[in-house]
Amino acid sequence: MHAAPPVRVSLGRSRGWIAFVALCAGFAVANATAWLLLQGGASIGAAAGPGLIAAALAAWCLKGPSERSDLTWSGSRWQWQGLAGEVTVALDLDAWMLLRFDPDQGRRRWIAASRASAVGPWSALRATLYARWPADPLTP
Repeated sequence: MHAAPPVRVSLGRSRGWIAFVALCAGFAVANATAWLLLQGGASIGAAAGPGLIAAALAAWCLKGPSERSDLTWSGSRWQWQGLAGEVTVALDLDAWMLLRFDPDQGRRRWIAASRASAVGPWSALRATLYARWPADPLTP
């Protein structure tokens, strides 16, 4: 079995990802507010706390580089933002994917990739992510 051929896709910030995180934060705020109000004795002021937490969480999730970053498969290793590591598909919705990047050094990163914001061969990237390759790329 041969390794997947090299592929490079430039990924930008996805509007779909931003909308998804904002929608999740909105649902979290609505849920926490309803729960607090149903507990009795809680005021709207007390319900604002979870709203602030959800807004802070959404802002934290959306921070990150606004410029494009290349996700590269060299034929044996993944590389993203100058770091080598492993990429795993966490969620696949065809035109949108959430990827988990575990660098060799450092903390885990999440990559929201969409066909609309990608510059490069989207189909080749998807095929490479799902390709099985030998543990040692030099072994046929």
